Amino acid sequence: MHKILILLAAITVSSSAAWAQAPVKKANSKIESAKPAHAPKTPEQQADHFTKGLTQKLSLSADQAQRVRQLRLAYEQEQQAVKAKYGTDHKNPAQRQELKAVKQRFDTQLKQVFSAEQATKYARLREEKRQKHAKGQEKLKAKS
Repeated sequence: MHKILILLAAITVSSSAAWAQAPVKKANSKIESAKPAHAPKTPEQQADHFTKGLTQKLSLSADQAQRVRQLRLAYEQEQQAVKAKYGTDHKNPAQRQELKAVKQRFDTQLKQVFSAEQATKYARLREEKRQKHAKGQEKLKAKS
């Protein structure tokens, strides 16, 4: 009987010691494990990235690409200025309104650079991106 009690006590002690150790955190997804920590992109880098993507997707000419880059750079700089003006208050209605106006102005100017066919394709790409974003938001809400 003593042997059984000693054996149970030993199992209890060893199992509780195992549970007390901190678990090793695993990456939840490919995204977390694949992306290294990095500094935020500068407005110039963001403009270059945006221009490169649109040049490939819409077959922009060199002149169009240059104009798109200039517009995007101005947009990124305006956006930064508005965010700096309001600081960390991301839910401020005035900030949202200003950012929305900056975005609308950018979209209007951008559409003037495109041909009719490119504008149609750009609108379709934007809509696909919105739908993809909406699906992601729905998944997040479902998890909560």
